[in-house]
Amino acid sequence: MGGGEAMVEAVTFWADRRHAVQLVARLAEVLSRHDLRPADIDQIYVSIGPGSFTGLRVGITVARTLAQLLPDAACVAVPTIEAVAENARDLEFEHLGVVMDAKEGTVYAGVFVRREGQITPAGEPALKPADAFAAECPKPIRLIGEALGYQKIIGGGIAIGDESLWLPRPEGLWRVGRATARSSRFTSYKDILPLYLRKPEAVRLWELPGRRKKSKF
Repeated sequence: MGGGEAMVEAVTFWADRRHAVQLVARLAEVLSRHDLRPADIDQIYVSIGPGSFTGLRVGITVARTLAQLLPDAACVAVPTIEAVAENARDLEFEHLGVVMDAKEGTVYAGVFVRREGQITPAGEPALKPADAFAAECPKPIRLIGEALGYQKIIGGGIAIGDESLWLPRPEGLWRVGRATARSSRFTSYKDILPLYLRKPEAVRLWELPGRRKKSKF
């Protein structure tokens, strides 16, 4: 939760199977602790992925619902890869690579540089084989991101950042959201959609050759 140019509180919690209920309850608690009402919310920043199907779906649904209930609140859709890149704020690097696991030897990867003190994308993130990214990325480069826990990405000029920097944090989401809001790049709540790297497993299994059968009546 941000107040002006500073984040005043970050809340983490274990939601298990009641994600939406827990998220709304925690939001109400934070507002109460700071003597605020829902009507005091004027901006909503939400991570759009990539990420888990359930987490993205619930987070975006809650953000869209809030925006509908608070018509004066402006929304910012934050790519999760940019939020992860903010973890490297205190690192020295010429190029920063954020790699997110897309399964089957593939990563969703983006390259970042530091410009005027800000971590900025050097291009559009892309889905590609892990070894292709390792071969093509600019060097030297420092890598962070949860794909490093699942796939080997090695090569000359590649350094791996500490594991504590691999996952998105509330602070990173807030910083990217705030910078985007300062430049007035808002998104209508109707246009906030999750960024999925793959179709849900049930859909992929259904689409496998020979799995679909014609219904008989």
